[in-house]
Amino acid sequence: MRLNPTSFKGTSYTITEFPRPSLRRVPNKPVTSFIDDDDDTFQSKTKQMLNIMYEAKGVGLAAPQIGINENIFVYNPSDTKAMERIVCNPTITKYSKERSDECAGQVARSIWIETEYQNELGQKVRRRLKDFEARVFQHEYDHLKGILCYDRFPPEDREKVQKSIDMLLGLYTEDDAVIDPDVEEVKAMQPKPLSARYMPPLETEQVLGSEEEDDEETIPKKQKTKASTAPGGFGAGGGGKKTGKRRKRRRRLKQEMQLDRIIQSIRLLARQLMQVGNDKVGRYVSFVPAAVSLALNIEL
Repeated sequence: MRLNPTSFKGTSYTITEFPRPSLRRVPNKPVTSFIDDDDDTFQSKTKQMLNIMYEAKGVGLAAPQIGINENIFVYNPSDTKAMERIVCNPTITKYSKERSDECAGQVARSIWIETEYQNELGQKVRRRLKDFEARVFQHEYDHLKGILCYDRFPPEDREKVQKSIDMLLGLYTEDDAVIDPDVEEVKAMQPKPLSARYMPPLETEQVLGSEEEDDEETIPKKQKTKASTAPGGFGAGGGGKKTGKRRKRRRRLKQEMQLDRIIQSIRLLARQLMQVGNDKVGRYVSFVPAAVSLALNIEL
């Protein structure tokens, strides 16, 4: 079973899949020949990489993903070819402390980065990238370091995809499988992988606090005094009635928070489906129960 097409138009390259050794092999060979050189191998190779990326409905492709262990990747974070980028011998010189987390599992990425690399002409480039483009760059940069997306999953997400990993291992018939990334590259990963799945904190205390203050202001002074002096417990004058309203408000806000998490998970899944195309829908649909379970923080 393959998760990607077995062939692409106009090229003999195909997308390699776990646990093929090219995905883990480091270091990759530096690029030394560019378009301006007499050798047209570089131009042909990068053109094929871009074609494969578009045909696979992706936004980025690194050389190790097609079995070439060279320090190069291509990407396009937009709908126009004017944004195509060919990146050679890259380094990320600075990561923002602010993070975002999106993927089939929860992967921490810096929301902006500063980079240095050579373009297709061999010219040195320095750029500060942010948002989606920064995320794509970091993902492809990981491939050059032998790091796969699920290496960054927190334990909860890793456990949920472990069956798929085991299945791929079972279907691989060669004796050269490489399962784990290089230890030193794992230590050097930036940002560091999440040690546990991050769930947005319920802001009920802050929200309720502001609403309760509003309630205090609108309660007549007589009711307010009565509520504060009445015996505690359910039905204790005006105080019991007010507590009931607060409980309902807490329940409502908690439900809204849970619903918002579900919506965010589904939006994330939809984005992934649009990127990979209909030929991989089955793969990502399998994450729906996990996404809902994690969104609700329950066991299905």
